[in-house]
Amino acid sequence: MDDARASPKVQLIMNACSASKAADVVLAVGAKPCMGCTTYEEAALTASLCDVTVLNFGTPTTAEIANAVLSAQNVVVDPVGCGLETRGRTVKEWLERRGAVARDASDVRPMRTVVKGNRSEIEALIELFAVNGSVGANLSVTPESSDGDCAEKDVFDALNQLSEKLGAMIVMTGSVDYVTTPRSTRVDGAPGNEAVHEFDAPILQKFSGAGCCLGAFLAATVPGSGLENARALRASCLVYRRIATDVVRLGNFSGPASFQVAFFDALASLKSYE
Repeated sequence: MDDARASPKVQLIMNACSASKAADVVLAVGAKPCMGCTTYEEAALTASLCDVTVLNFGTPTTAEIANAVLSAQNVVVDPVGCGLETRGRTVKEWLERRGAVARDASDVRPMRTVVKGNRSEIEALIELFAVNGSVGANLSVTPESSDGDCAEKDVFDALNQLSEKLGAMIVMTGSVDYVTTPRSTRVDGAPGNEAVHEFDAPILQKFSGAGCCLGAFLAATVPGSGLENARALRASCLVYRRIATDVVRLGNFSGPASFQVAFFDALASLKSYE
């Protein structure tokens, strides 16, 4: 939603069920999807040529491919399946290494990391990183989200701790979307915590890849510097939800499959939402 970064190139390292959908989202909003990620060398080279990398840990992403983009300047991480022991370990090790690389590079160039996950995925990360708190979700190895009873203050407390440990922005999706900035990187006066209550669209939970597509949408619509700005990320989450609820309101679909077609068509009219 910022014309300063025209037609950004977005590297997509995606799971099989959402790769084409994420590419369609990137194309719909006027950005350029790049799918080079079949080998370590290809993934590293593609990352160096792109503005943002979307790293989705759903199968078939391997630790080798993930490690190829450790030094990418801007990364949106989707920790799909991190409730599984082996994949959770891979995700944890990558996030720890990414944090170390970003700290070492901080005097040379900013390296921005956004971790976008549903409530159960973020709960799994909270457990993996021994955070003293909870976001009120049941752990799940599936892409499904689960909203639980947890006061917003407690949710943000847990997210703030996790964000600080990772040195990364957190975007947690669900009936409410939550965005948190690490305290160590907050600019004076800038909000560190943001919540999106508006435009809840339960239909987005009815087809696979809706959350993964949001990661691609954030990468394609938020300028690189905005990936460390809670308000900029909130704005894109809000637009994504608003477009979905507008499609529901218009009612020009008959089920989850036809909703996807109408939703992607509406994404192509993104300018009308700015």
